[in-house]
Amino acid sequence: MSLRKIVYQFLSWINYYYFPTSLAPESKDVYLERYKVNFTPEEIEFLKKSAATFNYATDYADVYWQKALYTVKLSQVTLLGNSGALVKQEKVISDSTFDQVRLCLSPAYRSPAFMRKRRKTGLYTSIFHLPWAQTSNYHWFYDCLPRLYPLLQQVKDPIQLIVNKDIPAFQLQTLQFVIKDYPHFSITFQSKNEKWELEHYIFPGFTTNHISGYLPAEVAHFLRNKIWQGYQVQALPAKNRIYISRSKARKRRVINEAELIKALIPYNFQVIYAEDLTYAQQVQIFYQAAIVVAPHGAGLTNLLFSEQCSVMELHPVNIIKPHYFLAAKALNFNYDYVLGSNADNNLDFEVRVEQVLAVVSKKLN
Repeated sequence: MSLRKIVYQFLSWINYYYFPTSLAPESKDVYLERYKVNFTPEEIEFLKKSAATFNYATDYADVYWQKALYTVKLSQVTLLGNSGALVKQEKVISDSTFDQVRLCLSPAYRSPAFMRKRRKTGLYTSIFHLPWAQTSNYHWFYDCLPRLYPLLQQVKDPIQLIVNKDIPAFQLQTLQFVIKDYPHFSITFQSKNEKWELEHYIFPGFTTNHISGYLPAEVAHFLRNKIWQGYQVQALPAKNRIYISRSKARKRRVINEAELIKALIPYNFQVIYAEDLTYAQQVQIFYQAAIVVAPHGAGLTNLLFSEQCSVMELHPVNIIKPHYFLAAKALNFNYDYVLGSNADNNLDFEVRVEQVLAVVSKKLN
């Protein structure tokens, strides 16, 4: 046995995967071709401001391509329970970690771990993505669940959908809502300390781009309808005006929030603390939302469940993230933003209340 093979076997034994590979050479079953998203001059201005705060590491102002929706049929691959990443021939498939940026941060890559090996026959797939979607609603609804869409359209044979054994209740529940009408899809659970060697596997590509909540219209509407139905959302008129507070969070809080809320109350705004609500309650509230005002944060994920609303997002001037602008763009929602002070070490910042009220007045008129 060559020294190279001995080294590879040892690294495999401690689950240390040093080299990446990709699915570029593989044949893809494309459901929806990639397409270019066009922006208005005002939207381009926002994207330029956003890119500047990230030193142009991600810049969508010049061009934004929506990824193709596709699946890839694979055989003899290993699924790592600590991440959802795939390994083939002792190399991590970078496509299964979202992109090169997350590959370098993934516990699947160059990070030893104790993992029990299990061999599984039959046909499998998965959409979990750790640690990003461990408890996050944003990464679940934008990075994970949309991957089901091409699978549900293309796969007709019985298939087992692998999820993490510690999946949060809201994730499992919404997953069940989405696959309810597809009886050939069944759920099976994998522990974080297991790696499964799979006979046959269908890989669903990620739908979203980096720091983006943009979903193709047919994907967004499919997921919205499934989750509305699952939670038995009441089709009430969109009249709610809501402010999403982050005062109970550890970061990205509005420092002068008390002053802001006092100013919004006369405009009939309701203050929402998402962490105090069930997910069914959150979906119902957003379904009825006419105007949503919020600092950047996971609470805005639920824009996906608004029937039709107008959005105002509050950003620190030095960290302008485009996730929810792009989510609103995809849903054809009106989007405005207000830039506050520079963020402090906790990413907390102040806003000018009169500036927020000016935008609120514009939305009401």
